[in-house]
Amino acid sequence: MKRQLIALLALVAAVALLTGCFSSSSSSNRTGPTANVRVLHASEDAPAVDVYVLGDLAVENLGFGEATSFTSVPVGQLGIDVRPAGADADSEPVLTEAVVPSEGGFYTLVAYGRLDDDSLELLVINDLQEQPAEDQVRLFVFHGAPGVGAVDVYLGTGDELGSPALTGFEPKDSTDGYLEVPADDYRIRITPADSDTVAYDSGVVPLQAGLSYFVAALDRESGFAPASTVALLNDPAFVALEDQRVRVRAMHLSPDAPDVDVLVNGEVVLSEFAFRDVSDYLTVLAGSYTVAVAAAGSTTAVDELDADLEAGAAYSVLATGLLGGDGDQSFALRPIVDETVADPENALLRVIHASPDAPAVDVLANGDVVDGLTNVPFFTVSDYLSLPGGTYDFAVNVAGTDTTALDLSGTELENGKIYTVIAVDTLENLDAEVVVD
Repeated sequence: MKRQLIALLALVAAVALLTGCFSSSSSSNRTGPTANVRVLHASEDAPAVDVYVLGDLAVENLGFGEATSFTSVPVGQLGIDVRPAGADADSEPVLTEAVVPSEGGFYTLVAYGRLDDDSLELLVINDLQEQPAEDQVRLFVFHGAPGVGAVDVYLGTGDELGSPALTGFEPKDSTDGYLEVPADDYRIRITPADSDTVAYDSGVVPLQAGLSYFVAALDRESGFAPASTVALLNDPAFVALEDQRVRVRAMHLSPDAPDVDVLVNGEVVLSEFAFRDVSDYLTVLAGSYTVAVAAAGSTTAVDELDADLEAGAAYSVLATGLLGGDGDQSFALRPIVDETVADPENALLRVIHASPDAPAVDVLANGDVVDGLTNVPFFTVSDYLSLPGGTYDFAVNVAGTDTTALDLSGTELENGKIYTVIAVDTLENLDAEVVVD
């Protein structure tokens, strides 16, 4: 199942206006011919900014990824100065640009580039605001993510990637004016140029007939993507379109269960999944899913769960317990949230007690009980522990005793990796399954 983003039409009513917007001093009491201007802050390492027009404060405290609505300005040459938010009006601007708008014209000013390499500049884009044909949408695409490199952009109405709408799209590139496409529910997906590996997925975005959308890619991490996009409208001024992907994997940890098939919304996604198998991550869109397991070759679910999966999160679904067990030991699917961001200076480690007939345990590291891992019952998932890389003597003892049920001496942990150590099988055959991400 797919979770649609809230319709942009609803966002028009629901999203609050920007704190930093064109001030009345720059847009009211105009006499004579005027043009229309808006501003997009697309510089990832630049602070929030104030924008001055003809020496007057016009935009206040505009943050990265934010945009203003269109406002009217006088035609003729305009001096545009951009300063860090709150800086004195007489201070040296970080950007200065002379803009010459034409009467009735529409212009989008984009603060683009980076401060740290002196590439920051103010781009002036002639933003033609024309009415699209009936049942059509106008779409302008701007590559404002210099850190990403060349990309291909896909604009589709289904799950299949299809053919790219834009290929070899370099940073600072934009479409040649607005594209007109039929109004529909679209997915915007971005891949590295000449690759079909999706780096960003907007999820399902309804584009409404009669509207114009200025879509910009930005150097802003979002979900599992190194970039995100923002859609400029006029009211609200902008809508952030975050990466909507979720990662899900399965672990078969039930010692007396046969090989199983794993089904998502009734469709088999893993076949003949055996005890102690750990799948690769499956990437899906955020939303509500029904996950079930059935004996291999059968569609009769042994157990199922309904899960609401949030964008940017990773989950493991664990088949645990015993088919012949009672109470807490009975067979069940249990979802857990996985850490996806490693610490380059430490190893991250968590422990799962998944041995259904084993007693509560203590977890020891180098002879000392780990804080928070005492008297741990089945089924328990610890928090992630941050440990310096090195060699550790881990042990799992029967709670409150010196009786070691599982000896994991000489375990090597590397900085920058994420470990899940699982006590698996029955007490008689107790073993450890180590999953490294």
